[in-house]
Amino acid sequence: MKFQVLVQDRNLSLLPWRNILKLLIFTLLVVGIPVSGHTAKVTDFIPNDSIVYLKLQDIDEVYKEIQISEEWENILDQIMDESEMQEIEQVLLAAQAIIGTDLFGVIDTVGYQTGFALWKNEADTVQGGIVVHSGGNLAELKRLTKMLTGFIGFSGGTLKLDVGEHEKVKYSIVQLPDLLISYGFVGDFLVAGIGENSFKKLIDTYRKKNPAIRKNVSYSKVTKRFGEGQLSLSINVSEALPLLEDIDAEERVQLETFTNVYAKLNLLEAAPFLQFYAAFDSSLPENKIALFLKEGKDLQTLKGLSGEEDLFIAVAPRILETTWLLIRDQINNNATDDLYAFILFLEGMLNLNLEEDVMAGLTGEIALSVDDLTQFEPSALENLNIDFFETFQIDAASVHTHGGLIFNSANSQKWNQIGNSLSNLQNASISQTNYKGTKVSIFASNIYYTEKNGLSLLSFSEDQMYSIIDRLESKKKPSYLKQLPKKPLAVVKLNIAKLLESINGAVPIEDGIVKPKELPPLLAWITVKKNEAVLEATLSNKESPLEVLAKFAPIIAFHLKN
Repeated sequence: MKFQVLVQDRNLSLLPWRNILKLLIFTLLVVGIPVSGHTAKVTDFIPNDSIVYLKLQDIDEVYKEIQISEEWENILDQIMDESEMQEIEQVLLAAQAIIGTDLFGVIDTVGYQTGFALWKNEADTVQGGIVVHSGGNLAELKRLTKMLTGFIGFSGGTLKLDVGEHEKVKYSIVQLPDLLISYGFVGDFLVAGIGENSFKKLIDTYRKKNPAIRKNVSYSKVTKRFGEGQLSLSINVSEALPLLEDIDAEERVQLETFTNVYAKLNLLEAAPFLQFYAAFDSSLPENKIALFLKEGKDLQTLKGLSGEEDLFIAVAPRILETTWLLIRDQINNNATDDLYAFILFLEGMLNLNLEEDVMAGLTGEIALSVDDLTQFEPSALENLNIDFFETFQIDAASVHTHGGLIFNSANSQKWNQIGNSLSNLQNASISQTNYKGTKVSIFASNIYYTEKNGLSLLSFSEDQMYSIIDRLESKKKPSYLKQLPKKPLAVVKLNIAKLLESINGAVPIEDGIVKPKELPPLLAWITVKKNEAVLEATLSNKESPLEVLAKFAPIIAFHLKN
């Protein structure tokens, strides 16, 4: 009867439900039930002082996407003949009979989340840990673990089951001749420690007795900024370098500039497929890498990028500036009398100072643009004849290659001085042609030069020169350039299919195979801010990297086979 009264009275009927809702919210906040609580991840087991941390996740999703893709299915048919396929199938069937599941069953069990880490213990000995999230397949993970440890026992190792307990977690031990592995299960996780007490350290980290890597400022900073991909790798370079014994002294000095690096590989989202972050110390003496790592600028040379070319590389002035700095250091420290004599001769001939005039004029933005990589032959420059003696002469008649340079000098006055000096020395005639209102100079038989929109253009190909001029005139730019950040240090655009074609020949175009020009390009860039450098690379801003790579599958198959 009371219930009927409440329903009939609209105001009264709302009152108990409001109170119930308030009570539910209060309960969730106070009790903290798992509806909004923290879900454990493999990262919760990884110690804060880890030197290396590699995390794999959603590999099962990647495998599923590949399985349903016709392009990826066809790639095996193209790169393997029937006998090879039969051999692989027999191996897979044999493995399936032994482990009791197929390849997907294994990936589905261990592919959700897996973490691997290395750290040093108090004795300065390197230890490691592996943590696997079952993804809801705990029974299968336990079965696979039991089978794997059994194989280890048969191969000469010693297996001791349930030999101990730490923090209410039972663990077993696998003793190999030079290795001790302790493992156990916590909830949905398989936890394995490599080395004495390593398992206990992983468990203590999970129980929050030791700080996890999530509390590491460097790690949390980059993961918050970039997120995690299907593969994420974090390295404390300062701690890792001493472990690498095969690096020579010079390489070690250069690598010491980096303090931490983080790499992320993304295959499933429409975003950059690769992001590489590096924190570095620019104050170290004798370090050359850090000299190049300075903030870039808005690159004017990018105006020559249309999207039609096979290759485009543009760098900020800092690259040439540092290059000349290193050359000056080499001259000052290692120059011979013959080199000094040649420098004096060159300065006298040009009537310019090498450092103050020539190097200053040749500092600025520079870009390389190549329309057709199959016609790009950098080695052709070996056929360029330059005669410094008696009269200055250049002969480029035998230089045949696509590609052109776009240059934006940081010191136009010095750049003009260099041009005037070379013009006064060059005895050969200079002809001119007009292309759509732009005067193009032709000298040394095959060198094309002009200035357009404040940029200097040079090429050994007439077609390439005209192509660059057209691109500078065009106001239509590829939409993917919107991904580029402000003030990049370097930008690279590459047609991967045409690169493979230039190396291994053209792919026969058949029905259903995408033409190289129709495939999205690789676009990559480097940015630097303060003491942080970031490299990012993308294949598309509309499709996932895995979807784009599927389009490349037939071309990849052809080049793998040939």
